Amino acid sequence: MKEQINEEIILAISAAIAALETRPGYKLVVRSFKRIPQTSPVWSATGKIERIRRSM
Repeated sequence: MKEQINEEIILAISAAIAALETRPGYKLVVRSFKRIPQTSPVWSATGKIERIRRSM
């Protein structure tokens, strides 16, 4: 059985993405959501996110 993502969760994620500061002239568009399995430890994923934010 395919698990459905709650509409409120989708709205919250979309709002968070819309609130991200982007470079002038760029626009973020959410086209789809897909649940993916956690393949790496949370601390590793957090480090990757922090590196991405520093490079923006």
